[in-house]
Amino acid sequence: MDGNFTNIDEFSRFDNFITGTNKNYMERKFSGFDLLEEEENRKITKHETGVGELDLVTYGFPTGTITDLFGPNSSGKSQILFQIAVNTSIKNQKILFIDSSGNFRPERIVQLSKAKKQESKNILDNIYTSRCNSLDSQLETISKIEQFIKNNNITCVMIDDITRNFTEHQFELRNEMMDILIEYVRELSDLAWNKNIAIITTNTVRARIDDSNMKERETYDFLINRLIHLKVSLKRMDNLWLARNNDGNQCIFNISEDGIGRV
Repeated sequence: MDGNFTNIDEFSRFDNFITGTNKNYMERKFSGFDLLEEEENRKITKHETGVGELDLVTYGFPTGTITDLFGPNSSGKSQILFQIAVNTSIKNQKILFIDSSGNFRPERIVQLSKAKKQESKNILDNIYTSRCNSLDSQLETISKIEQFIKNNNITCVMIDDITRNFTEHQFELRNEMMDILIEYVRELSDLAWNKNIAIITTNTVRARIDDSNMKERETYDFLINRLIHLKVSLKRMDNLWLARNNDGNQCIFNISEDGIGRV
């Protein structure tokens, strides 16, 4: 692990996640006016790429929400996370980056920092990473996020990627995987709202045959769609990238050595 940033792997397991006993939020009852008042009173912080057209598609990754970036390899998912991490760190705000894919690259953070004329050590000092390469370690990220929020001023958590360990784990029953993944995403959704943080996840796509046609669909979309607040599909088109959200807004952007940019 690079000495310029901190690893937070040593945290206790969140057993309530498995037992289902942590249901305080679900048991609270709200009226529509209560929710409206709470939403009006909360402070919303955005996490922007610096490209106005792309920030309109992502709504600036606002606190209180989960945004899901999905697409095939090389579609720009991790690059957007890196850019957001650098831009957020420049504001002297901390970021928690949960890496289940092995995609976190400190050297890329250094490159983006130099493009912003920032001292890379200062940028990396605000980016905390946790590597989770198994389903058990990914489930523990719920407690890690909670612990981290208690001890740090944080507005953004990144998970790259959200379904990898669920895909690679050998479940005895398919329903077991479905139940655990749904509960995991539900816990993340509760954290985003209750702690007023932005959670940004990435996800892959899979090819499926539909009416004799080969189509790409997000991995386990049928399980997580209703729990995600905003979905943004990403696609590479030669040397350009396309982002489209589930509200129908879209834009084309560029990725270079200096980071995310306009076309």
